[in-house]
Amino acid sequence: MTETDPSSLQQILSMVGWVPTVIFPAATVVKLFAIARRGRADGATALTWSLFAVANVCLYLTIGDWTRPQVVISTLGTAVLQVVVVALALKLRASSSASAATSAVSPATGAAGDSAAR
Repeated sequence: MTETDPSSLQQILSMVGWVPTVIFPAATVVKLFAIARRGRADGATALTWSLFAVANVCLYLTIGDWTRPQVVISTLGTAVLQVVVVALALKLRASSSASAATSAVSPATGAAGDSAAR
């Protein structure tokens, strides 16, 4: 095989095709674990991650090689993980907002606030 041999070039391209297949889902899983471990969604805007998911689905549709494992995993697999990031971020934000609202309206805080206002 020489450098210009189409079969060796095809083998190289096939191997290179697995790089985003591993990196894109792995990067999303890293973010997912970071959010879950911290219990806070700081640094993970639901809008941004939703846009990433939509972009990956659109990329899958435009590539056209719909049964190739590299394409399915790197686009649709990553999109599913990104939707999980969005769901977790929204859930954590809702629970932190609810707990903040509950603590702001607690009787002790309300009484102190009333005294200060008078």
